[in-house]
Amino acid sequence: MTVHTPVSASVANAHELISPHIRRTPLVRSKKRNDVFLKCENLQLTGSFKLRGALSGLLSYKRFRPDVWSHIRKHGVVTCSSGNFAQALAYATGRLAVDYTVIVPDQITPAKMAGITGHNPLARIVRVPYETWRDTMLTGAHPDFPGFFLSCETDDYVTQGNGTIGLEILQDLPAVDAVLVPYGGGNLTYSLATVFAGHDVGVFAVEITTGAPLSASLRAGEPVEVEYSPSFVDGIGASFVLPQQFHRVKDVIAGVLTVTPQEVAEALGSLLLNDKMLAEGAGAAALAAACKYANAYQWRHPCAIISGATIDLHKLLGVLNDTSENGAEDAHH
Repeated sequence: MTVHTPVSASVANAHELISPHIRRTPLVRSKKRNDVFLKCENLQLTGSFKLRGALSGLLSYKRFRPDVWSHIRKHGVVTCSSGNFAQALAYATGRLAVDYTVIVPDQITPAKMAGITGHNPLARIVRVPYETWRDTMLTGAHPDFPGFFLSCETDDYVTQGNGTIGLEILQDLPAVDAVLVPYGGGNLTYSLATVFAGHDVGVFAVEITTGAPLSASLRAGEPVEVEYSPSFVDGIGASFVLPQQFHRVKDVIAGVLTVTPQEVAEALGSLLLNDKMLAEGAGAAALAAACKYANAYQWRHPCAIISGATIDLHKLLGVLNDTSENGAEDAHH
């Protein structure tokens, strides 16, 4: 039931549709590296960029597809998410009075669980084993729930909403020459690569070394599985890529950059202590990559997407403590 239209042709319309309901997030210079700019989606209303896609999805179906919207009103909406899209769609369905079911992995963090219920106390949260969650992500459906399945990764209206970030970057930083995007499911990377096509702006996917399936799949020329070790960087990093996303992304991105958990931890600490902004691990990954690779690529005005800020307090304190201890050890040596 999804309408398939080119992302770039519809982003302006999506921006007009969702602008009254979102925060236009600031674009600022990093205090860690002055020539790196930050698009601060961690300051979005639900704490991540995902709100753009969630609202674009529901509001676009309401405006352009009354047949789908009628189905949604009758049966509700279903999605599958590891946390941030789950929270965003909770916010959107709560305000549009739509029944909402979200399928989450059983290891979802307490902070993201709290975010879902906080934005929509009536949300039905279905915790499933990781393999079941993964299969639902891959198929974009679940046989036990009759609601309309809104995919955070492949729905075109969601993709157009994500692309509005690129529109704002072009308006606020016309000289941008590289955009670095944390790569989880890949829809944000794809949408921004499409928006920036023809603007002489390279869009780079950023992966974590503890689970970098896009890098491995690009080397193999097809989707492959890799070893995955969980870390505090839980918004990106996995053992697999979504095949449909891989085939969309592989020819439109400028490259893939990998960073270590330690490099992400240092970037997270810098965001908090220097820029006075909270970020989750995935949200700091693009800044880590921008600082690590800026000299090699000789970017003049790179922009890192600070994608989200949902992190448990004990996890944040642990990361900062480890970073402090490693810094002290390095100074000692």
